[in-house]
Amino acid sequence: MKKRLAVVAGGWHFPMHFYEAIARQKVPIGWEVSLFCVSHRNPSFSKEEKKEELAGLGWSHRDVLDRFLYHEFATIERICELGWTYKEYPNTIGDWGMSNQWLEEHNYKSYDVFLFTHDDNLILTDKMFVDILGKDSKWLILSNSTGNAQRRLRQWLHLPKPPHLRGSFEFFKQEMMERIGGKFDLSETTLTREGKVATPSTFTALSNWGTTVLPLERLINREGLRSRVKTLSPYYRMSRYCLEGERGFIHSTNISNTAEEERGLRKVVAHYGKA
Repeated sequence: MKKRLAVVAGGWHFPMHFYEAIARQKVPIGWEVSLFCVSHRNPSFSKEEKKEELAGLGWSHRDVLDRFLYHEFATIERICELGWTYKEYPNTIGDWGMSNQWLEEHNYKSYDVFLFTHDDNLILTDKMFVDILGKDSKWLILSNSTGNAQRRLRQWLHLPKPPHLRGSFEFFKQEMMERIGGKFDLSETTLTREGKVATPSTFTALSNWGTTVLPLERLINREGLRSRVKTLSPYYRMSRYCLEGERGFIHSTNISNTAEEERGLRKVVAHYGKA
């Protein structure tokens, strides 16, 4: 019997490259992959919203990456042609809220592994599933990178940087889904955006959504699972598999994270320069 991976992508920014790159991943022997887009707005809103910013991009390394990411905008028809199942849901809570909307309609026990991801991510290789699923590993959660909280303080104290697991790009095994009861605890989150179709212009507008990560982090600590939460990169947002967008763009960055992101990006460039 084949093992099953469910890719559950939050649909908000809709760069065509993301949907193409995930659909074209090589699949390891003994696995099958199902693709789901949990959309919170029609793709046309993103295209109109980003028109001006894309027209103003320069030729810095990050701007070039965004030009590549948004070489074309996805449409519902194109997404479905690639093999994705597309469904639009009320725009309540993003991040783990989108994952919960999918989990309410699908039996998590039907899948061995899940990839919960945002759609403003630049996927760098078609061997990601082969590399990650093709290896026997003890991880329960595999995140793209470490989180952004208390980074410098923890470095000064020589403490590990705990992952900030917000659904931007995380693999979960079925065992971990069982431990959290088959859905993410969002009881501490109060902000919803139902009926809204625009991306907030400030980083602080969605600060309340940071609370979505807290129950999961406490569960991980309470059950002694920290050693089974792994990352693909020690650098925030940047791994050799995925460059995470910030509010839709690779060039967008919170100043407190920029230096570390740049170190990670240089590592990625060096990796592929040697490939």
